[in-house]
Amino acid sequence: MISSLRRAVTRTLLRLLRRNKFTFDGGSYTVSAGVLNPTLFRASMVFAREALNTAGSEPIDILELGCGSGLASVALARRDHRVTAIDRSLEATLNTADNARNNGVMVRAICSNWDRALEPDFTFDLVVVNPPFLPSPTPVFNDALWGGPDLRVVKAALKAAARRLKPNGRVLLLTSVRSGRNDVLRAVEASKLVPVTNRIVRHWGEDLHFDLLACASQP
Repeated sequence: MISSLRRAVTRTLLRLLRRNKFTFDGGSYTVSAGVLNPTLFRASMVFAREALNTAGSEPIDILELGCGSGLASVALARRDHRVTAIDRSLEATLNTADNARNNGVMVRAICSNWDRALEPDFTFDLVVVNPPFLPSPTPVFNDALWGGPDLRVVKAALKAAARRLKPNGRVLLLTSVRSGRNDVLRAVEASKLVPVTNRIVRHWGEDLHFDLLACASQP
């Protein structure tokens, strides 16, 4: 009874607090019902900013796995990068496509379970991944936030990212201190990726980890 009441209160507060329309880096965005809202879960905005900084100024081929509302993908496309955005949620995929169109940019938005719908030979200079990484279920948006038992979702995302890297490509991964640093590093190793850099950003009292990763066979 108490847990049900807590979930109901949480959902009500989220509905009251969220902004369905917002701006970021000069672009305008709308968030559809049922899609994780970056104005509430603001780590998504920190991630989008980190993705822009990582991509640099020269246009490159970029894949976002788990694009949600398309914030990072559209922001990258507005910087002239060639972006493919994937989400397993049809609502999120359509939301990304709408935001790209409304911002006058091209993003190839695909509804898929990770990279399964991509052509076998499609690879990218940069794969950006903000996967569900929380260590336990959540009362709202559980599919978008919980990393599953033993970070199962993070592991699947990393394996898909590794499959889609060009030989000298990089993966940008966002996790949290709550994910368990050793568990994240084991997932990286199991995906045949290696850490290049790690940057910690303090956000609302929580350490966010941004890992830049490369194929294990690369220096």
